[in-house]
Amino acid sequence: MRHSILCLPVCLLFLSDSSNRDLPASTTFEAIADAGKALPSNDEMERLAKNDPIAFLQWCIRRYDREVKGYTATLRKQERIDGRIEPSEMIDVAFREEPFGVRMRWKEGARRASALLYVKGENRDQLLIRPNGIFSVAGVVPRDPNGSDAKKGGRYPVPEFGIKIGTQRTLASWEKARKDKALHIEYLGVEKVPETGERPCWVLQRTRYAKVEEDGIARLKIYVDKETWLQLGTILKGEEDKFIGEYFFRDIKLNPEFPRDAFTRAAIQR
Repeated sequence: MRHSILCLPVCLLFLSDSSNRDLPASTTFEAIADAGKALPSNDEMERLAKNDPIAFLQWCIRRYDREVKGYTATLRKQERIDGRIEPSEMIDVAFREEPFGVRMRWKEGARRASALLYVKGENRDQLLIRPNGIFSVAGVVPRDPNGSDAKKGGRYPVPEFGIKIGTQRTLASWEKARKDKALHIEYLGVEKVPETGERPCWVLQRTRYAKVEEDGIARLKIYVDKETWLQLGTILKGEEDKFIGEYFFRDIKLNPEFPRDAFTRAAIQR
C-alpha cells in the first residue's frame, strides 16, 4: 500500500528526467571532468542553452561541484501517484554534501510524515521519520531508506535526493537520447518564475521523445537559475499533456552554517 505509515509521500529525487527506472537503489554517475578552466559567462551559458544543452548542464554541475557544500530551501512539489494527483506539498529542506545529509520538515500538505532525516553512515544508515497526525505518538522511527515501502512513497529514495543529482539524471537521460539520435531540446528563453520566488531562469524543454520514459514521461521542462546555475524547477508531463509532477525550490541559501545538531534525531523531534 503506497500510503501505509511506512511510506514517505515525497518525490525524494525530484528534478529528474531519466529512463532508467530499474536503476539500483544506490545510483552513481560518472564525475564531470573539470580541468579548472574559468566558468563561462552568463552570455556564453545562454548560447550553450540554445546550441549545446548537454554542455550547458555539464557546466551547471561543474560550478556546483566547485561552489556548493550544502543549502537550505523550500521545496514545493506535486505528483500524480497511483493515478491520482496528490495535493501540493511545501517542505523545508536542509541539505549538505559531506557527510551526505537530508532533513525535511513539512509546512503544508503533510500526509504520513511530518519530518524526516537521513545521514549517510549514521543511525545504522536508516531513515528516521516523525510520523504525522495520530501516528505521531510513535515518536521518531527508523526505516530502511531503500526498502520497498520507502520506494513506493516517491520516485527515488532519500539517499538520492538533491539538486545536483537531479541535474545529473537529466544529463544522463539527454546524453543517452543524443546517442540514440533522439534528443530534441528547445531553449525557451529567460522567465521570472513565480514558484522560485520570481528568480530569472533559463528555460529548456525536451519534447518528441522516441518513447515514453519512466512514469510515462513524454515532455520535460526545466528551469535553471541564472545567478546560481541551479536547476530550481522541473515540470513533467506525459502524452496528451498528462500531468506527472512538478517540483520547485525557492528561498535557497547556499553554504549556510548549520547548527551542530542540524542533522541529528533531535532536529526532527522538535
